Amino acid sequence: MSYQNTGEPFVPPPPPPIYGNPMYPPDVLAAKAKQVADEARNALILSIVGLFCAGFILGFLAFRKANEALETIALYEVAQDKKSIAMTAKVLGIIDIVGWAFALVARFIF
Repeated sequence: MSYQNTGEPFVPPPPPPIYGNPMYPPDVLAAKAKQVADEARNALILSIVGLFCAGFILGFLAFRKANEALETIALYEVAQDKKSIAMTAKVLGIIDIVGWAFALVARFIF
């Protein structure tokens, strides 16, 4: 296929988006990035508070919120900088649940 000169200058196509999945419009990516940031922050807060009180309930909620944030990051390819926060919240949520289970077992054994 050859380029035919029609008198108009050649205009290259726009560059791909800098971040995010190119299948989604920029406003959707921005909304999802904000959602991920909020979910990761909330999951981290829940998991830290769960270390001190209501470990099973808050740990489970933190684990779920962190999982949602990680799934959104993987799907939309946004907020990669929040991935470590969500992963930390997920690990702390697991520690909350396991710590609660150990405390429950220890209570009945001793």
